[in-house]
Amino acid sequence: MDFKHDAELELKAQLEKINKLEAENGRLKEVIVDNELQDEVPDIDCISVEENICIEGINHIADKVKLNEFSKDEITSFNTLYNILRSIRGKAPAGNKKPKGEIGDLLKIVGKK
Repeated sequence: MDFKHDAELELKAQLEKINKLEAENGRLKEVIVDNELQDEVPDIDCISVEENICIEGINHIADKVKLNEFSKDEITSFNTLYNILRSIRGKAPAGNKKPKGEIGDLLKIVGKK
């Protein structure tokens, strides 16, 4: 009996099971969101990891803007995170092309330029 081989097979089987369960969990969360049932099932976090990362990044940059401690690169990152978040939520992204002056306009609004 090869313990290492058996352990690898068991690990592979468990990883496949985890992947199937995660996929099913994702589908069920989509059903909850699609049917606007989040309030009916309050203990379920219907936000994906990717969506959460975007939200945290946006909030981090927003905090820096409030303190006037941000860079042009952070505003660009904000724009990227915002477009990804819109895409995740099924809304049309603002577009692949950056509108002229969008970053500059944001910087003017917050008094950085």
